[in-house]
Amino acid sequence: MQKELIGREKDFLVLLEEEYGYRHWFWFPEMEPEILIRWWKSLKTVDPYFMTPEPLPGSVIYAEDMEYWYSLDKSGKYFSAHTHCDDDSWLKIPNKDYVYHLGYDGEK
Repeated sequence: MQKELIGREKDFLVLLEEEYGYRHWFWFPEMEPEILIRWWKSLKTVDPYFMTPEPLPGSVIYAEDMEYWYSLDKSGKYFSAHTHCDDDSWLKIPNKDYVYHLGYDGEK
């Protein structure tokens, strides 16, 4: 586990994939899951996060330890997200459906 994650094991975490695996991140939105879902649904566009997801609310930590990131992803216990463009970005609730932002214009 990379050092920036130590002590955050109980914090609300979203496993974030940027642009089809270009980069991976540990996103700690620092809000309750229900509030994050409402916030995501109200996004008119994901354009501010196109070049980097670092402006997302909360803390966004680059995943240096990909083995750890993938192990958390495979567990199915964590929210996950993909950011790139308005036609392919989503938030996923563990063991449930995808959540799309207001400006989503891709296939569902």
